[in-house]
Amino acid sequence: MPKLNLKPNHKAIRDYYATLQQYEQQGIRHEGAVSSPFEGLLHACAKQVNATLFPQSALDNWHTAVSDFRAYVPDLANKLKELIDDTISKWDIFHYNYALLHHPAYREKYEMNLKRDLPHIPFAEDFWGFAAAGDQLADLHVNYESVPKYDGLKHIETPGLTVDWRVEKMRLSKDKTQLKYNEFLTLDGIPAEVYDYRLGNRSALEWVVDEYRVKVDKRSGIVNDPNRADQPQYIVDLIGRVITVSLKTVKIVKNLPAL
Repeated sequence: MPKLNLKPNHKAIRDYYATLQQYEQQGIRHEGAVSSPFEGLLHACAKQVNATLFPQSALDNWHTAVSDFRAYVPDLANKLKELIDDTISKWDIFHYNYALLHHPAYREKYEMNLKRDLPHIPFAEDFWGFAAAGDQLADLHVNYESVPKYDGLKHIETPGLTVDWRVEKMRLSKDKTQLKYNEFLTLDGIPAEVYDYRLGNRSALEWVVDEYRVKVDKRSGIVNDPNRADQPQYIVDLIGRVITVSLKTVKIVKNLPAL
């Protein structure tokens, strides 16, 4: 087997730590960001030994996570058919699991386990209650771009400035009831319940605020611009829809069957 020749002064190592330092200076510490330079390091190592590296497919958002459903275990389906009835489908199993993974009691009890292991799925008494709720959640999260925009937001426009929908970097107020969209626009009236729907350690809305901004890679000069020339209001509309999704998700989760 070919031997890997890798030393601290090699370019791949230097590039890896240089990129991490750049991210640290920008306050970027989330797992999705730091995985990119590590993937680059792995590619460099793979080339040395004439190996092909197949990168892990990232789940960019809940849309991909829900819609990219491929796994199905026939033994589990057959077992559940025996326990419940013979009409159960693989989608019923998926929706059951999807709702269960949103259950506050489950997430609290197995919080430490979920950080280091694959989820262990208990069999709840009300299978169909969870399956129905999971169906609603999955439909809501997959089709988030088509849900109605939250109509409780107040648009506060700065007098004297030209109408501008472009985002550079958005900021939430200290009490998180307002979002400074840009110099022209502030969005007011964000409900507190919005922040109860979380993606990892951030709420869905905070994820959008953090990720939908103009970023420039200092090393390459590549600009990541989320603004859409053909849809100038896409981001402000997205915020309204994410608020709707968050509120509906919180309501469904609150009404999940007992676990």
